Amino acid sequence: MHQVTSPFNYQELKANLETRQRETMTIDEFRPAAVLVPLLKKESGYELLFTVRSSQLRSHAGQISFPGGRLDEGETIIDAACRETFEEIGISIDRQHILGFLDDHPSPARYIVTPVLALVSWPQPLCVNHCEVDEVFTVPLETLLQLEPRAEDRELRNYKRKLHYYDYQGYSIWGLTGNVVKNFLDVWRQVHE
Repeated sequence: MHQVTSPFNYQELKANLETRQRETMTIDEFRPAAVLVPLLKKESGYELLFTVRSSQLRSHAGQISFPGGRLDEGETIIDAACRETFEEIGISIDRQHILGFLDDHPSPARYIVTPVLALVSWPQPLCVNHCEVDEVFTVPLETLLQLEPRAEDRELRNYKRKLHYYDYQGYSIWGLTGNVVKNFLDVWRQVHE
């Protein structure tokens, strides 16, 4: 059983993210994008924050995601992840709380998505942009660590990958977001086991 309520060693996780061999990728005609993976620090432990994309969006409507989007001209991955998080849910990210990058993931919308892991003090007020987000919810890290994800093989523009599915209280966290969760949990386990 994983103990996630014990004192959290930020430096160890950050050092792991800095030194591990991260999977980066380039695919012709795919553009860079970023998501922020908000690791909430609560009195009861740690949780990941997710959004449910607006049902009015043209692509991926109603799907579960992390805040994020494409890079604007001259932006870094961290700039884009922080900007999109503020635009979508009103959370400002302190750059000192950025822990590092997870592996790149291809998106069916022709983006290479780089996840940025950040520690977020919680609770704090949200300002949800309902043009982009229908709902915000959190999942305890301890719960995610105990879930056994379903997996299926998929192919995206000749790139074969496994999609991971996490089911939690009626939410299905899958696809790119499910893969980012799996990647994060693998890194967490490396540091905490």
